[in-house]
Amino acid sequence: MEQTQHYIFPAKTGLSSFRDSGYRDTSMAVAELIDNSIQAKAETIRLLAFEKIEQGRVNKQSSLYKIAVFDDGEGMPKSVLELCLGFAQGTRLNKRDGIGRFGVGLPLASISQCKRVTVYSWQDGNRPLMTYMDIDEVLEQDQNFTNGTIEKDIPKQYTDALGNLIGKSGTLVVWDKCDRVNIKKTQTLLRHMQTGFCRIYRHLLDDNDSYGIKRDIKLLKINDEETVEFSLTANDPLYLLTPNNLPGFESKATNESYQKIIKEKIEYAPGVFSEIEIHASYIKTNPGRWKNGSEQAKHYKRNTGISFVRAEREIDFGCFGYYNPTELTERYWGIEVRFMPDLDEFFGVTNNKQAVRGINYLDKEELEDYDDEYIENDLHLKFRNKLSQYIKNLHDQLKKEVNNRATAPYDPDRDVNAPSLPAAEEAESASESLQNDNTPTGTQRSAKKKTEQEKEDEIRSVIKAANPNLSDEEVLIAVKAFKKLKLAISFEGWYGEQFLTVKGVGQTCTAIINKQHPFYTDLYQGICGGENTPVAQAMNLLLMAYARAEDELYNEKDTLEKFRSKWGAHVRTFLNDLKTH
Repeated sequence: MEQTQHYIFPAKTGLSSFRDSGYRDTSMAVAELIDNSIQAKAETIRLLAFEKIEQGRVNKQSSLYKIAVFDDGEGMPKSVLELCLGFAQGTRLNKRDGIGRFGVGLPLASISQCKRVTVYSWQDGNRPLMTYMDIDEVLEQDQNFTNGTIEKDIPKQYTDALGNLIGKSGTLVVWDKCDRVNIKKTQTLLRHMQTGFCRIYRHLLDDNDSYGIKRDIKLLKINDEETVEFSLTANDPLYLLTPNNLPGFESKATNESYQKIIKEKIEYAPGVFSEIEIHASYIKTNPGRWKNGSEQAKHYKRNTGISFVRAEREIDFGCFGYYNPTELTERYWGIEVRFMPDLDEFFGVTNNKQAVRGINYLDKEELEDYDDEYIENDLHLKFRNKLSQYIKNLHDQLKKEVNNRATAPYDPDRDVNAPSLPAAEEAESASESLQNDNTPTGTQRSAKKKTEQEKEDEIRSVIKAANPNLSDEEVLIAVKAFKKLKLAISFEGWYGEQFLTVKGVGQTCTAIINKQHPFYTDLYQGICGGENTPVAQAMNLLLMAYARAEDELYNEKDTLEKFRSKWGAHVRTFLNDLKTH
């Protein structure tokens, strides 16, 4: 009996379903086209966003109506162009030597955003070939096959916008009838794309070609009145690449690499291996030099996470169960895991390259579900366990480095290579609060009797006692910052009952904490030795408030000295007794 044949999926119904799957927003769909351009070895890539401007009742109204992506890459021959709008028929299907692979990027990305996609491609200076897919035609004509190609010149609208960028080879993809763009205002959409692409394609935007060759990628907003350019500059969550878009530090690396790069051979099939690389960094100096709410602090906050980079292009970014992203310390380190497409299954890369899956931290509780033999025989689980150990150990070490940075001296000019004073943010805040307070203090009284050199020598002595490893240049920077403060905190070590003393250092009232007292080792370090949390800030402000109160009561100095000794003795006794209970 003759069998009736059916399409695995009829285009008429399949395309409608495909439109609803895949891409979380327009920028990620456009990224597929940029990936194709990179795969085609393009040096220049342009996204053109065309908008109409119409006069509304009061103001002019603009609306996006067309998107095009141009590249000067290798272009496609006729045989490839005929396939490019078919699903899972691309010439790179399942190839593992570059950014592409799945064979669905161009058509799936296109129909997720528009009803008509047109592709022009040319090689060797020949006239462009053109093909297209129109969803309305597919539905009306019950179309199940791709359209052929014809020779057709690139329309003037695009040649005018691109000018002399069009060379002997290249490709232009045009999205018409853009009915599913997630952000309707062109300027806002391009800003959103700019933000995402600066990080996704960072290794193609910096000046170092050792990993990712630099490309010229720009976004253009085009209407009858103007053309506005949105350039892309690397946004590196490791803060090592230059140039970058960290405000004020565009030409500087504000982090330093952590030790050696981890390179590991991964067996992803019996006897078949691929290599991963894990890069890490941490901030060069005290993150406290940037106050919460500053552009630099907000930039680091947005880049808190672990980055997974596939073939020079970021796939995913997040915490993946390794840490608490709300902790301030977590902002100031970075980890980047690099891998090639032959490890896609192990990293769970989705066919639209928007995420990795199945690589979250494998903790002890989950490990208890498997015995050693099971893990050894399951290549993916073995890999995930190894990756978890690498990242967890690295994260613990990076946090320690960041915490160590938190006690470096303060640089008022925010030179990234300079250290920072203890409790710098709180000292600045408290000093500003006292700006108009004219209450006489012992520090003011004693400062009038000192020469400028004597004041500077005092400050230098306190800073060196607190930070004996500082270079002469770093001490000078710290002295300059210290002079601007009305209140400060520093550290010394001495035998005795007092855990805190108050000194006029130069013309700054300084709360000096005794590092040999249990208050420092058992309490202060536990609260203030890590990230600069609100509790740590409150502790520092509490101590400075005490110092200021004592400074205003300078006529009661002898009484206050006795009070501090008594208070310190009780604190020592209570803390020591607590340990024995």
